Amino acid sequence: MIECGLCGRNMVGNPNHDRLYYRCKASRDFVRQHEITHPPVLYLREDTITEPVDKFLRQELTGDTLTATLRGLADAHYRAELARHQGTDQSRQLRQTIDDCDNKIKRYRAALDAGGDPVLIASWISETSTERDNATAALRLSAVPPQRVNEGQIAAIVDGLGGLLTVLREADPRDKAELYSRIGLRMTYQPGLETLKAEIVSDDFGRVLNVCPRGDLNPHVR
Repeated sequence: MIECGLCGRNMVGNPNHDRLYYRCKASRDFVRQHEITHPPVLYLREDTITEPVDKFLRQELTGDTLTATLRGLADAHYRAELARHQGTDQSRQLRQTIDDCDNKIKRYRAALDAGGDPVLIASWISETSTERDNATAALRLSAVPPQRVNEGQIAAIVDGLGGLLTVLREADPRDKAELYSRIGLRMTYQPGLETLKAEIVSDDFGRVLNVCPRGDLNPHVR
């Protein structure tokens, strides 16, 4: 989850003398090919960044800050889903299909009353009825617009994340990694400035909703 700010590659965990470091190696050929300034090996000690990162998460993922962020995400997600729903709305075509099927079935029944082959006409009616049923089911689904995440759901997410973050300091590293990944934590290390940029990036609002509101960071829970 940590990117080297010099070359853009992910840094790799490397234990050394009972400490964990993140390392980025760059050969002379790589540096020359990409025309960058990069030391042969770049190190970042994990224990120097965990406390600031957890503090950042507690600030950003609790209380009013998180509530405002989730409201903005919910609004943006709802607008995007509504636009997609309206752009793929086929209700007019589906209603026309249903009307066409009704007219066909009326004609088939009239043909049956006029002495047509009952076996053949029954197969026509059955096939057209199936087409009508499928169109009716699709129309029912298309008539349901997307729903915006409500304030109660937002409050549950805020409360749940707050509970998870209170145990970050003592949590097993594997569980912390799982939580960091689920919330979309991304970090970029700039060695010249000795600065780590941490941000929460989510390409899909569903990632936020997938965070368990009442998880206990149990490694067996998925």
